[in-house]
Amino acid sequence: MVTSPRHLRSLAAVGLAIGLVAAACSSSSIPGGNGGIPGGNGGIAGSSGGSSLASGLASNLDKLDSYQFSWQLTSNSSTASSADTGSFGTSGIVVNKPTPAYKINDLGMLQILVIGDKGWTSFDNGSTWTVSTDYTSSSDSLKSMLPSSLYGSDFDTNATQFTVKGDESKNGIACIHYQGNSSLGGLTGAALGANYTFQSDLWVAKDGNYPVSGFYGFSGSAGGETGSWGYSFDVTHVNDASANAITAPANVTP
Repeated sequence: MVTSPRHLRSLAAVGLAIGLVAAACSSSSIPGGNGGIPGGNGGIAGSSGGSSLASGLASNLDKLDSYQFSWQLTSNSSTASSADTGSFGTSGIVVNKPTPAYKINDLGMLQILVIGDKGWTSFDNGSTWTVSTDYTSSSDSLKSMLPSSLYGSDFDTNATQFTVKGDESKNGIACIHYQGNSSLGGLTGAALGANYTFQSDLWVAKDGNYPVSGFYGFSGSAGGETGSWGYSFDVTHVNDASANAITAPANVTP
């Protein structure tokens, strides 16, 4: 697990650069691109007759009673040092009803508990907690750690380039499997001046129309160098009240 600030900056920079190129290609170079505007296409997830993916499906996660999630960013390069390649990610539990609550492990360094308007943080894997005013159920700093914060730039922006592959079960949930058009990789590679292969898959729940799992990434070469970048996420334990129970910490220090 990558933990230093230098590692995080390196990985974030790679992901941002590729994400911006992909977004630009989607909005200006691909016929029928929706430019990242929610609702900009007619595809209906969960409909076997839909020709493309609908935008804005991540918002349906807010309609669930509760769920668990994990997401990860990875970056590798044949010429980068160990300090500039690796992975980092975040996992946690989200309870939407009856009282909003969150339990998040951010990058393996910071643990966050939120119940309503009260928040606590821990830097020793939950051995001790301190009261925090930085995190509440409505704070942007908390929501930026959820899978929905990264979903839009990859899947919503390129929604019209995803088509139905078939019905599949993913994470124990009946889903529609969508697959991204390989032309996205070709356009991104051309824009970067490199030979890149694109891969993207998304599974959307038939019941509830929310994203269950996905991968979006590139691998390839340029100037004798090879590298890859990818974003993946998973949603599990949907509406499992016992597995998703969150309680306030007892070992709170001043």
